[in-house]
Amino acid sequence: MSSLDNIKRVTVLGQGVMGPDIALSFALSGYEVTAVDILEEPLERAAKKTSLNCQQMVEGGILTEQEAVSAQNRITRTLEWKESVSSADFIMEAVPEDMETKQDVFSRCDALCSKDIIIASNTSSMSITRIASKMKQPERAITAHWTIPAHLSPMVETVCGEKTSAETKGLAFELLKATGKHPVLCKDTPGFIHNYLQFALINAALALIEQKAASPEDIDSVVRNGFGLRLASVGPIQFLDMCGLDTVHNVLKYLHEITRNPGYKPPEVIREKVNKGELGVKTGKGFYSYEMPGSNEFWAQTNKGIIRTLKSFRET
Repeated sequence: MSSLDNIKRVTVLGQGVMGPDIALSFALSGYEVTAVDILEEPLERAAKKTSLNCQQMVEGGILTEQEAVSAQNRITRTLEWKESVSSADFIMEAVPEDMETKQDVFSRCDALCSKDIIIASNTSSMSITRIASKMKQPERAITAHWTIPAHLSPMVETVCGEKTSAETKGLAFELLKATGKHPVLCKDTPGFIHNYLQFALINAALALIEQKAASPEDIDSVVRNGFGLRLASVGPIQFLDMCGLDTVHNVLKYLHEITRNPGYKPPEVIREKVNKGELGVKTGKGFYSYEMPGSNEFWAQTNKGIIRTLKSFRET
């Protein structure tokens, strides 16, 4: 297996929705990037998108003009597939979400590139075990699922297949951290963590529309100006601690009784914690532990995060 120091050139296969932003992320971190597609038009769109992304980052004060120019100069766009794969130190696949297409890409990469090169998939939901099933060396296959917009969003879900080696996982984590990302290890389950949660919210929002309970505009407004404000500071599990698990239990119990929707039935894990008196921030322990009941430090950090978000909204 290669080492982080040996990774100089990254090849990104596919320049549709995610590929250009992933390519830019690596380029911003100093890597030479080869951006590949099978058609000229996506490459042209990718160049324009990357230029616009850099312009927005400069205007936002998180990138200088020179850094923007240098990053864009590190990206080479090409239709030349074989040479781009065989010369890569790391391969990032971002082709359409079709199992046969991804299997074909991984199989071809497996045959072309050096045996110590990692081949990562940006799939948002598919099994890396299945994607790598036609490879002769599936131990070097891994999922690295970036989130939109990839050049700005820090989180990358990392998923190992049944045959992914520990060395592959370790080096992929190193590389993602070197690009300023926050890799999170997920199990090879449908939707991983990000989309499992995200689509639960999307389905709930669509159900409200179908029931004519709210307009699309009002639903989006509630999310943006309500819990969406705090999500950057407090995730959904810590939010339960913030509310108080006894309160959460009672709300779920009421909703379940009124709607008869099994999705609202209080989970056993909530009931267990309530019975133990582990109610969250107010008791010093819930899903997380806090220094003292009603910890002021927790509330201070949460409020500061929301204030930062509000300030950014008012500046735009």
